[in-house]
Amino acid sequence: MLFDWQGDQVRVHPSHGVDAVVAVPGSKSLTNRWLMLAGLAKGQSTLRQPLLSEDTELMTGVLRACGVSIETTNDVWTVVGNGILKQPDIPLFVGNAGTVMRFVTPVLSAFPIAFTIGGTDRMALRPIGDLVDALRVLGVKVSYLKQEGYPPLSVAGPIQARSVALRGDRSSQYLSGLLMALPLVGGGTIELSSQLVSRSYVEMTLACMARFGVQVTVPDAFDVFEVPAGHYMAQEIAVDGDASSASYWFGLPLMLGSASVRVTNVHRDSHQGDMGLIDVLAQMGAEVRAHETGITVKASQLKGVEVDMTTMSDVAPTLMVIATRASSPTTITGIGHIRIKECDRIATMQRAFDQLGLRMESGPDWVKVWPGRVKTPAVLDPQEDHRMAMCFALLGLADGGVTIQDGHCVDKTYPTFYNELTEILGRA
Repeated sequence: MLFDWQGDQVRVHPSHGVDAVVAVPGSKSLTNRWLMLAGLAKGQSTLRQPLLSEDTELMTGVLRACGVSIETTNDVWTVVGNGILKQPDIPLFVGNAGTVMRFVTPVLSAFPIAFTIGGTDRMALRPIGDLVDALRVLGVKVSYLKQEGYPPLSVAGPIQARSVALRGDRSSQYLSGLLMALPLVGGGTIELSSQLVSRSYVEMTLACMARFGVQVTVPDAFDVFEVPAGHYMAQEIAVDGDASSASYWFGLPLMLGSASVRVTNVHRDSHQGDMGLIDVLAQMGAEVRAHETGITVKASQLKGVEVDMTTMSDVAPTLMVIATRASSPTTITGIGHIRIKECDRIATMQRAFDQLGLRMESGPDWVKVWPGRVKTPAVLDPQEDHRMAMCFALLGLADGGVTIQDGHCVDKTYPTFYNELTEILGRA
């Protein structure tokens, strides 16, 4: 038995490698963008192979509350929009889904409606002040219902101004939400007042908008966004596999030191910046092969690297774990913004490494990881963060000694994670 459950706590037992072929769930980042744009389009859109998870269910719930018809049947979802969103009759609940909070707030603000929006206690710790400041400049009335700078919010639209400056160094999701909103109010201009983090996610948003018929003009400097007036047009979409979820499978043979894994529904040319992990692993010495039927990673001898992960920050924790198998230290920079994800991911990983007797040093936006094995068994708290739990599982499968509190938090993006590992590694 690889995973020994006691309530919500799971003890992870070590395993051996096995050659495996897997298909990961659809991309959360893409699914929620496609859902939002399909909900704003007039007519019926179809999403094939979307992600069914807590975060996407929260997005569908919000859109339904705003008058969008959504049917989620097996692997094909139909979304019927009217080109507008109506005022919800109930407070909008977004759980701890950052994409939902940060996309819905500006998009709904484009319409002459009032709404309240909030989530879990954890969401109430995730800053949103930069987005609120921008919305106020655009003429939206926004009030904090509890703590200044944090959800929940009371909001009354519509957006009236056409130009705004926005900080880019905290979260790219604020920018993505505003980009999707501005075509609905006649277009406008967004100018970044600081360096943008997670540029790849904004590029993803722009590509999704273009697919739905709105083309944003951006200079090479990627610091000014000229958004035209426009209407989103219904589409048929095939959702790529989630690159962040694939990262744990890419890491599996490297952690276990044997065999290989092929992920069939992710590709190098994906709009997902987290696919950049493949190049980092190759730089470390991993045997990586990209082909028409997916990407294969084979167990390999690794060396440490120095890498800036600004554009692929969701897989930085995965690399922290994989770096323990390298022959020399690995330094990861450009990841300060992962401190305001579902949890402070740098602090949570640092605490876990300390508990397990693994060596890591960390600063405001960097970590350094030394080679090592788990020395001290420990119960690790993922802080309700799905990505932390999946990283901890990799460590446990390689070395043992890992028990994860609230192991079911992976349901946020990968509800079948433990079952798939059990099915595949059970053959070893």
